[in-house]
Amino acid sequence: MVIALAGCLLAIPVLAEGESNDEATVQPEWRGPWLPPEPNHAGWDWVRLKSNEWVKGEILLMRNFDLDFDSDEFGIVGLDWDDVLEIRTERVYTLILQDMETSHSGTMAMRGNKISVRVGDKIVTFDRSHLLAITPGNYREFNLWSMRASIGIGLRSGNTEQGEYTGRMRLDREGKTTQLHFEYHGAYGSLDNEKNTNNHRARSKFNYFLTRDLFLTPAAFEVFSDEFQNISYRLTPTIGVGYYLFRQSKLDWDIWLGGGYQHTRLDSAPRGDSQTADNGALAFATTVDAELNSRVDLILEYQLQLIAPDIDLTNHHTEATLEIELTSAIDLDVNFVWDRIEDPKTESDGNTPDKDDLRLSVGLAIEF
Repeated sequence: MVIALAGCLLAIPVLAEGESNDEATVQPEWRGPWLPPEPNHAGWDWVRLKSNEWVKGEILLMRNFDLDFDSDEFGIVGLDWDDVLEIRTERVYTLILQDMETSHSGTMAMRGNKISVRVGDKIVTFDRSHLLAITPGNYREFNLWSMRASIGIGLRSGNTEQGEYTGRMRLDREGKTTQLHFEYHGAYGSLDNEKNTNNHRARSKFNYFLTRDLFLTPAAFEVFSDEFQNISYRLTPTIGVGYYLFRQSKLDWDIWLGGGYQHTRLDSAPRGDSQTADNGALAFATTVDAELNSRVDLILEYQLQLIAPDIDLTNHHTEATLEIELTSAIDLDVNFVWDRIEDPKTESDGNTPDKDDLRLSVGLAIEF
C-alpha cells in the first residue's frame, strides 16, 4: 500500500514556483482563435457572425440591411446585416455607398467598422456605415431586380360551395439613385357558384433619391377595379415627394405626399346619372416594414386619395401583412385588407354598395 501511494505521488508533476495547474497543462494548437484561409481564387467567401461562427459560401446580395448568403451546407439563408461582424471574399463584388453615386468593384474584406475593397492595384477603405448595398460581380442590370409572388386559396364544400382565390406580386428595381416599384393584388371568389368577389389593384411608382432618405416621384400610377363596389375601373396618375423617417436594419418607415388626376368609370348608374367622373386627387401614403424576429416581418400600409370636387369618391386603402419564413425559399403570408369609399355610387338597380370592404387571406409566397 505504501509503495503504491508513493508511486502515485511520483506521477504528479512538480510545479515551479508561481506556476498554476492551467499553465502546466499542454495547450493544443487548435485552442487558439480559428481564422479562415486567406481569400484565393479557388476558395470561398467567408462570413463571421455575432456568435463568432464562420460560415463559407457565396454572397448573393446585401440590400436593405439583409445579406443573402448561399452556403453549401445550409442552402440560401438570409442574415441580418447587424449580425455580420466580418467578411472575406475571393469573388468580385460591387459595393454601393450611401450617397448612391459612389461604387467600388473588387474583392472585399470587412472587419469591425472598416471595409476595404481591392480595386485593381489600389485598396479603397471606408466606414461600414457608408455602405448601402452589395451586388455580385460588376454593376449589372440583372442584379438590381427582385420579385416576390404569392397565391392564396380558400375552399369550402358541403351545404355551401365557396371558393376564393387571391394573388399578389411585387417587382422592384433598386438602382444607385432610382427605385422602380410595381405591385398587383387580386381576389376572385364565388358562393354556391355565384360570384361574390372580383377586385384588382395594380400600382407602379418611380422614385429618384435626392439624398439617402429624401426622394421625388416624377411618375406614379394606380388602376383599381371592384365589381362589387360598382367600380369598373379607376385610374389615378400622380407625382409626389417622399421621405424615410427610419431606414434601419429592422425598421423602414416612409411617408409620401402627392397630387394628380383621377378618372372613374362605374359599372352602372341610375338613369340620368353619369357613369364617369373626372377629378383632382391629393394622395397621402405611409408604409412601415418592421422585422419582428429573424423569421417574421410585419408590413403596415395606409393610402388616402382625397378627391375634389367630388369628395364622395374619397377612398382609403389599408393593409397589414405578416410574412412568416417557412423555408429559405417559401414564406407564409397572412394579409388583411380594408378598403373604404366615403360615399359609394348607387347602381342602376338601386342597390348601394357598402362603404367598407374587408378581406383576410392566407397564402404561400416565393421570393427571387
